[in-house]
Amino acid sequence: MPPKAQFIREDGLYHSFCGLVSVGWLYQKIKDSFFLILGTHTCAHLLQNTLGVMIFARPRFAVSLLEEGDLSAAQPDIAEQIEEIKREHKPSVIFLLSSCTPEVMKVEFEGLAHSVSTPETPVLFVPASGLDFTFSQSEDSVLQALLPFCPEAPPEDKRVVFLGSVNDAIADDFMLEAQKLGIPVAGFLPSNHFHELPPIGPGTVIAPLQPFLPKVANLLVNERGATVLSSLFPFGPDGCRAFWEDLAAHFDLKVDLAEREAKAWERISEHTALLKDKKVFFAADTLLELPLARFARAAGANVLECSTPYINRRFHARELERLEGVRLVEQANFERQLRSMADEQPDLVISNIITANPLIGHGVVAKWGTEFIFSPIHGWAGVNMLVGLFTRAMRRRAKLDAFELEPVWTAGVMPSMPSGEFRL
Repeated sequence: MPPKAQFIREDGLYHSFCGLVSVGWLYQKIKDSFFLILGTHTCAHLLQNTLGVMIFARPRFAVSLLEEGDLSAAQPDIAEQIEEIKREHKPSVIFLLSSCTPEVMKVEFEGLAHSVSTPETPVLFVPASGLDFTFSQSEDSVLQALLPFCPEAPPEDKRVVFLGSVNDAIADDFMLEAQKLGIPVAGFLPSNHFHELPPIGPGTVIAPLQPFLPKVANLLVNERGATVLSSLFPFGPDGCRAFWEDLAAHFDLKVDLAEREAKAWERISEHTALLKDKKVFFAADTLLELPLARFARAAGANVLECSTPYINRRFHARELERLEGVRLVEQANFERQLRSMADEQPDLVISNIITANPLIGHGVVAKWGTEFIFSPIHGWAGVNMLVGLFTRAMRRRAKLDAFELEPVWTAGVMPSMPSGEFRL
């Protein structure tokens, strides 16, 4: 058992994005899929405004709107909509996502999905309600739904499966790096197409690329006997070196990437010079916070606090080791965080999209944590993009006049703000 990590568990996380938002990158990753959300007009507005996709663009996701008649029905009727999706989009797989309202209505999603599923086009239930899941967590649910469709690999088939969705350019970078190091690759979960899912068995090494997939990783161990790589996540030069060296060791390959790590740090020295000794406060909800804070600390920043929705002691063990001495908080109370920011005066706050703008209105240099999710920051190829996301907000602020804290800008923006001014 890994050593027990020390972190504080609070009672907050009210300013968090809904788990439905992960549809934004998953429908683009799984190119022959369709995501159908059973929800309300609120769900539809959230997805349209967040993802910036208009309905006439015919995206491969939609919201099946609950109407008044559905409140008295035993089960919502979506058979007609499923047939329309098949006709117009011809998907290989349809994901049926839950949302808050039907969860409260006790809709039996498993039965509903089964009733419209066919062998040719399976309909898979994906729990994604904002009542239980935050932002990126529903990707874990999608991968759990896909697992039964991954072929069984024989015990002698020892290859790696990269776990977590990344864009095609980053995926190609990981394939080339594995080939260069002599590591055999079975594929990615999720794959670009439903019928290209990788074989997984007792000889498979699962290499997590995203830190928000502990449940499916555990399922792969319990159901397929696979081995999950315990390492840093591949963010930043330090994370990439540890990730590839540890992965190579599973295949009895001795790899020393110290020189490559040093060169990567050298390439971003202009950025790390700006981050050095800066006070950084993590208050986002993407579940990338632990590896991002570890990278910021390695880059020379003083990480005041790293809060994140959930911490898994086993899955995040190596990241937690590198963050020893940092104040770690699970499900942070935002009221308390505001007081801590006022007291500690951070140079940069990594916040979520809901709270970042009000913080900026109060003179705080804040960065949307959401941008890290939608940016190609994995692997050696993503190092420059990763560090640039940290320093861009600081550079932009340096070029602007100081924000004036006049009531016209701040009145009513954040009523719970502690009295007094936020000045950096």
